[in-house]
Amino acid sequence: MIFDILRNRKRHEENNRKKENIENKRNNELNGLTDIDELNNKEITTENIKSVLSDSNDIVYQVHYINGRRDLPVTVIYVDGLVDIKIVNDDILKPLSQEKILEEVKNFNSIIDLIEHGTIYHASRKLRTNLEDTLSDILNGAVALVFDKVKKAITFDIRGFEKRSITEPANESALKGSKDSFIEDLRVNTSLVRRKIRTPYLRIKETTVGFQTRTNIAVIYIENLTNKNLIEEVFKRINKINVDGATTAGSIEEYIIDNKRTIFPLVLNTERTDKFCHNILEGRVGLLIDGLPTAYVIPATITMFFQTPEDYAQNYVISSFLRSIRFINSLIALLAPAFYISITTFHQEMIPTVLAISIIRNKTEVPFPTSTSIFFMLLALEVLIEAGFRLPKTIGQTISIIGALVVGQAAVQAKIISPVVVIIIAISGMAGFTMPNQDFSNAIRFFRLVFVICATIAGLYGLSLVFLLLIYHLNTLETYGIPYFSPFVANEGRDIINDTIIRLPLQYMKKRPTNLKTVNKKRQGSTK
Repeated sequence: MIFDILRNRKRHEENNRKKENIENKRNNELNGLTDIDELNNKEITTENIKSVLSDSNDIVYQVHYINGRRDLPVTVIYVDGLVDIKIVNDDILKPLSQEKILEEVKNFNSIIDLIEHGTIYHASRKLRTNLEDTLSDILNGAVALVFDKVKKAITFDIRGFEKRSITEPANESALKGSKDSFIEDLRVNTSLVRRKIRTPYLRIKETTVGFQTRTNIAVIYIENLTNKNLIEEVFKRINKINVDGATTAGSIEEYIIDNKRTIFPLVLNTERTDKFCHNILEGRVGLLIDGLPTAYVIPATITMFFQTPEDYAQNYVISSFLRSIRFINSLIALLAPAFYISITTFHQEMIPTVLAISIIRNKTEVPFPTSTSIFFMLLALEVLIEAGFRLPKTIGQTISIIGALVVGQAAVQAKIISPVVVIIIAISGMAGFTMPNQDFSNAIRFFRLVFVICATIAGLYGLSLVFLLLIYHLNTLETYGIPYFSPFVANEGRDIINDTIIRLPLQYMKKRPTNLKTVNKKRQGSTK
């Protein structure tokens, strides 16, 4: 009876939540459509542009007379700080004032025709006939020539704002590979991809997300290679995003993944251009978001979070050895503290006699049980890691040294913590740091605490149960129709020996991953 009541209450709450989500989505869509329709219904005039942009001080309005003729006025509009003023003066204003061919024209339509065909010598020019497109160009760093009498505008893309230079990756070390990384400017990022993938079939298609921010997102893929269903699904999910702003990675990521309840990453993010391009060549789809220095790769399977570009730059034996160490370290980081609690608290018969005596001798004067010591040491480790992330690099390193050496050593000498506990936590922490992907490492760190709690309650039985539940959870995950645990659980294991725990020599890796169902399945040479 009680369970039925709880089940009905939960079902009622879920239905209410779904109704609220549908209403919010409809309201967002209506708000967006209302704004766009209102702009499209207005004509392109200086007054209409001023009425929308209001009296912002960074919007510049300048009236110029073409070749000094007062009967041919044009309004130059741009955002101060987003355009290159020198180019505006040399390539826009100077031709308007000095080109002799403009002296012969008698109306604005002739002027627009001449400008469209090169009288003003700038490569990127667009004729706009509606207000929404004109405003979008201005706010994206274009200069607009507004002709009030004919209700038309010509925009020139002359972006000149300050941006960060291309540097080495900050969070992903490049030992034997490309040293360039993505920055916050979308056009620079797309050019970095073009420099590495020069096929004419590379497609970079942009869409906009966010009613207020109108953030540009570039979807990148190779047309004659990538599965068309995957491309369509990516566009479908992006176009369904109804938010005011897309200023953080989560603004996009949380809306395009399959399972919102898992803490394991379902898309791969990277700041390395070589890693991004490698996955595009495999047949995946990439996302570049304007304003963010990271890129996304779709879909992502669990093996991708253990791989680095250096795996393909080193000898295949060394690469296989290092990759195997990463897989083993993930298990050590996840299970070591919980396993130690289990055998010392519930299953002492598993410990060799000499080792058991040593553990007991070191633990005699410690007032806290093993599980409590492990749990608080793990929390202390998480505090140190978080402090290292948030503080400047030099101070962060100092905090780590103080926490590891001073506090840890003092706790052991004060008989508050057993030395063996410090060793177990240190081994688990170092093993977790070998993960190439920070999102996956964070998931391991979270489940490490869960395992510790279950081992404290039921020993190895609780540890085994939660481990089986974790494996079950990972096996139920899918990302864009591909099992998260592939190739271990899909395609009859045909790709297991190619590029998973070990890596074969590159000359034997002749086919792309089967689970991606690419149009072109050959990676190199003959597949016979």
